[in-house]
Amino acid sequence: MRHQFQLYAMLLCLGIVWGLNFSLIKFAALSGLPFSTIALLVILGNMIIFGAFSLILTGRLRLPFSRVAFFAGCGLLGYLLPFFLELFAVPKLGAGTLALMVSLAPITTVLLAAAAGADKITPRRAFGAILGFCAIAPIAISRIDELQSGFGLALLAGLAVPITYASYHVYISKFWPEGYEPFEVATGETIGAVAFMVPIYALSMGMDPIPDQPISTYWVIGALLSFSALEVWLYFSLMRKGGPVFVAQTGYVSVTSGVIWGALLFGEAISPWLLASVAIMITALILVAPGKTADEDETQLA
Repeated sequence: MRHQFQLYAMLLCLGIVWGLNFSLIKFAALSGLPFSTIALLVILGNMIIFGAFSLILTGRLRLPFSRVAFFAGCGLLGYLLPFFLELFAVPKLGAGTLALMVSLAPITTVLLAAAAGADKITPRRAFGAILGFCAIAPIAISRIDELQSGFGLALLAGLAVPITYASYHVYISKFWPEGYEPFEVATGETIGAVAFMVPIYALSMGMDPIPDQPISTYWVIGALLSFSALEVWLYFSLMRKGGPVFVAQTGYVSVTSGVIWGALLFGEAISPWLLASVAIMITALILVAPGKTADEDETQLA
């Protein structure tokens, strides 16, 4: 009983921290720091965190030249593209709305994996996928007058985030190097992302590479990295103790906490439209989530 309580407490904590991440990204986007500076510092920090976890927990860190292409692809799909899209979208969408949209990642992953022949889609999952994308409709309808403005572009960017994450999940599942530990791959990913980021940073900052911002502005970088370390520890602890089906329940918490954090930290309105979207999305996630029996009783569509 005590063990179960600890697992659910950790699950709740992970969902709350994941939801908070979108508000932290909004703080970063509004900080006045260039997006390239934010991305470079966060990715460098994550590289150090993941490398340390790998050495402490596994005692090794293999980064051979033969894996450069794999790590570069992971860094692009798992870090650079979604992070820049989130930085662009969150000031216009709001942290809560972005949290809702990014929660489409498990759904788009199922669809892409099925399209690639790496997974099977059932009627229940197919209906859940349709429902998930329908969850965006109330948000779009509630702000339909803004669709031709910056909000429309931000909405497209927000939708692109779960697609990039889904592409990353399918890519990493297909090309995962045999015998590698998760933290080794995570470290390699961040190194690949840094390799992309350095020239981007140099081109965007030119001859003035250090932003003229007070040191206090950088607090959000420290917050993002601190909570990233906590997320990593909670995630892998839960994966080891509870398994992937148990961890999948985090999505229900993170989308809800993302909306609540946005309201608490930025005063974002929790409108009936947004509540409807959250309810539809949670239902969709429940339908798409893998069952313990892998949906053996259901008829496969493909």
